[in-house]
Amino acid sequence: MLGGRNFHKIIGDELIKISKKLTLDYDSNGIHVSEITRCTRLSYFERMDPFVDEYSNALSNISKGSLTKLLNGITREYKIDDLTIYATVDLMIDNDMIINFVPVSKLPEYPHPNDLLYTNASMFIFDIQGGFIVYFTPEGKFVEFSVSESKRMFEQVVRRARILYLLLKEKKTPVVEPSELCFSCKYFQRCFGQQNESEHLLDILGIGKKK
Repeated sequence: MLGGRNFHKIIGDELIKISKKLTLDYDSNGIHVSEITRCTRLSYFERMDPFVDEYSNALSNISKGSLTKLLNGITREYKIDDLTIYATVDLMIDNDMIINFVPVSKLPEYPHPNDLLYTNASMFIFDIQGGFIVYFTPEGKFVEFSVSESKRMFEQVVRRARILYLLLKEKKTPVVEPSELCFSCKYFQRCFGQQNESEHLLDILGIGKKK
């Protein structure tokens, strides 16, 4: 029925199109909180030299992006001099509580630091003191974590936003921020292309082979 057409390629291309529609529109004079609560080098590559036709992250982008659109996610901005920092929350209740939903394969015992930074920054940008992170699985299980306001954490986000903003303007790649997330990152080869560099990362993370 499909003739000589490649079914998997057709599906993959459509997933990429959907994913791109749900991906953030980057502002040259602004930084989104999601860009600075993850590896800034990853965020830099996504803006300056992204992989094209990348299938691997399409489904995760669709999962999170569709949820935000379904819940009518709200975006607000925070201006500092010539820099604007944006934050998007999945749900706001009575203008005094924000909730961010995070899809996971397994419920965590503790909230991920990146999610804490993101929700805390959103609380400051939205000027709301109540915040929750809700992790949920495909099976319908979920767990919620309350987030307390931390000015120090928000100042860290602002500092990282300033650094990324300047590096983007100057077209300078941020330093590597090694973590276990590097191994599943689509830009892994750009940072740790050589085998000895990959082994060095393993040593940094304390999971290298014992000699």
